[in-house]
Amino acid sequence: MSASKGFGAESLNDGPVSFSRNRNAASKPALSSGEFLRQSCASMKIAIGPRNHEDCPHGVTAQRYAPADSASLDAAINAAYRQVYGNAHVMDNERSVELEAQFCNGELNVRDFVRGLAKSNFYRARFFEGVAPQRGIELNLKHLLGRPPINQAEMSAHITLLASGGHDAVIDFIVDGAEYAEVFGDDVVPYTRSFTSAAGIPTNSFANMAALERGFALSDSAIGSRSQLSNNLARGTTAYIQLPSGFRSGVSPSSPSGAMAFAPKKRASSDGGDFAPIRNDAYVGFGLGQREQEVFQRCPGDTADTINGLIRATYRQVMGNPHLMESERAMSAESKFAEGYLSTRELVRAIALSPEYSRRFFETNAPYRFVELNFKHLLGRAPTSQAELSEHIQILANDGYEAEINSYLDSTEYQSTFGEDTVPYLRILSEQGRSQLAFNRHLSLAEGYAASDTVLNSSSLVTSVATNSVPSGWRTTTTRTNRNGAVAGSPSATTKRFRIVVNAQPRGGRQRTPNASYLVSGKDMTSQLKYIHARGGRIVSITEVM
Repeated sequence: MSASKGFGAESLNDGPVSFSRNRNAASKPALSSGEFLRQSCASMKIAIGPRNHEDCPHGVTAQRYAPADSASLDAAINAAYRQVYGNAHVMDNERSVELEAQFCNGELNVRDFVRGLAKSNFYRARFFEGVAPQRGIELNLKHLLGRPPINQAEMSAHITLLASGGHDAVIDFIVDGAEYAEVFGDDVVPYTRSFTSAAGIPTNSFANMAALERGFALSDSAIGSRSQLSNNLARGTTAYIQLPSGFRSGVSPSSPSGAMAFAPKKRASSDGGDFAPIRNDAYVGFGLGQREQEVFQRCPGDTADTINGLIRATYRQVMGNPHLMESERAMSAESKFAEGYLSTRELVRAIALSPEYSRRFFETNAPYRFVELNFKHLLGRAPTSQAELSEHIQILANDGYEAEINSYLDSTEYQSTFGEDTVPYLRILSEQGRSQLAFNRHLSLAEGYAASDTVLNSSSLVTSVATNSVPSGWRTTTTRTNRNGAVAGSPSATTKRFRIVVNAQPRGGRQRTPNASYLVSGKDMTSQLKYIHARGGRIVSITEVM
């Protein structure tokens, strides 16, 4: 199975859908400016083939043959609804019956039928009134031209037209434009074409279209009201292709029952070839849980249980692994996040600006401790230098608490690392530009896998950062002791080593390491079994390691 099909790069139809009953119809009086311009172009008798659109930007270069039978009519209507309405499920009372009747009678060609659907109350309510302007424009281009915006200049031009002429003016500008005429003409239903490297479309449009499409069975109205490409267009970067939650790599096209198979990630031979995590692993002793942290990211179509899991993961990271009472939670922000009004980044912001975060980490801690915890909670790392630490101390002193929190969430580092949808996490893996000293400082802040950041109110790193030295005590916390006492072949049950093999997690689970095996000492057996069962794993076998 091609990976591109996982995010919607396929079609219900083998090729473009077309229909025409007006091939030899006599010219009628023009009822719109666009129709008048097209008739004027037709009277110029421009030869078929490549031409300069400046000569006549409203005429079609070459009309392909379009069938006129009833089956083709039904296919064209269905394809138009699916394309223009963004794969939405349309009820009978939401269909444009009058437009369909005119189309069936030959009063409208495909181009004008598509125009009418894009100006309908259904389309206006979903993709104009119910979304941000940038989101509306990127969807207009996707639905009517089959591609995403090319650059920020194109997006800005359409926003300007939207502000001056309204929604209908934007639709007419696209449908009457030279690109629509050249690609689709009068008789072809628009279709997604950025997946096929169409002439004149830049390569990054493939990735941008994948960001808009998301999935073959997903409706555009379900993705949300905010723009998916505004940040990338503004910065001139390419969108990151995210496979939808139902798609997994490593799938065999001929796998039985069409099940999605997981490709387990093999660990290095130096740690026994297990998959992760391992109880006897030094990383677990350092309170990091596993070498590659679980990444929690909001995706279209997430269930209520998944949303609640994301909220819990956000609290755990931002509030420093606390136990929160109901009265201490940011219930308003949770509700807005669950309903799609807040992105993950804005949920993080709301929690970090909440009275509870202020009470735990600002009002009761030294300023240096507060700033180093902000680095840990919001950027997933420790401060790298005295200059960086001093910069945030000055923001806190001069501009206040809210400005200090916003300085992390609005930074380029946060956007490039976590973006809008990912919950911040402890960045354990080596990163370009990060020194070994920064890694040791990271471990000094990671007090333990079950520890809370509210236990300590004095800075852990002030001396290390000021003197550019390794922090003291970074490997002596209580949670890191007695972790390496498992001995192969030991006569004591508490010090023996056991390997637990766990079957794949359920479909849709947030755990990223399915088909795992765990290496655990006898004294840690109970806690490891709880860890597995809490994540929905099914134990296949437990064997002693000799």
